Amino acid sequence: MLMFQIARFEACFLAKFCIAVPIVLLLGAKPEVVWGQADTLNLVVVLDGLSEGNADVLVAHAEDYLELALLEQPRRYTRSQALYVLREFFRAYAPAGFRLDRSMTQEEEWWLTGRYTVLGEEQTFRFYLRFGGSYPAYRLMAIQVIRT
Repeated sequence: MLMFQIARFEACFLAKFCIAVPIVLLLGAKPEVVWGQADTLNLVVVLDGLSEGNADVLVAHAEDYLELALLEQPRRYTRSQALYVLREFFRAYAPAGFRLDRSMTQEEEWWLTGRYTVLGEEQTFRFYLRFGGSYPAYRLMAIQVIRT
């Protein structure tokens, strides 16, 4: 019985490792940031939230104030205001998916850029996400969206 449990643990660990390593290599991030914990950034959840157009997920990882520039000039919003604005954006531009292009760090900021595809259209947007803080407690500080 113990051997079965050890084998099961090893299989689970290897499965997580095989999934996380390509993401880590693509992003240049630390595995702990990808898997996340209660107080840490869960990058997989954030990227899934973008792919699904889930504003709640994005705001859950945000600072108390979030800077949004969604096809317009940047404005600073409270979390509840940002939630409303993001929901309206995702309602107007339903997602077909999100593809992460690159990751970069600058001092205590971490930037992610990617391409957001609109459902049923050939239209795409370039998303820039800026996270602040330090490892492991990064928080979403800004989202900028540019029409491509």
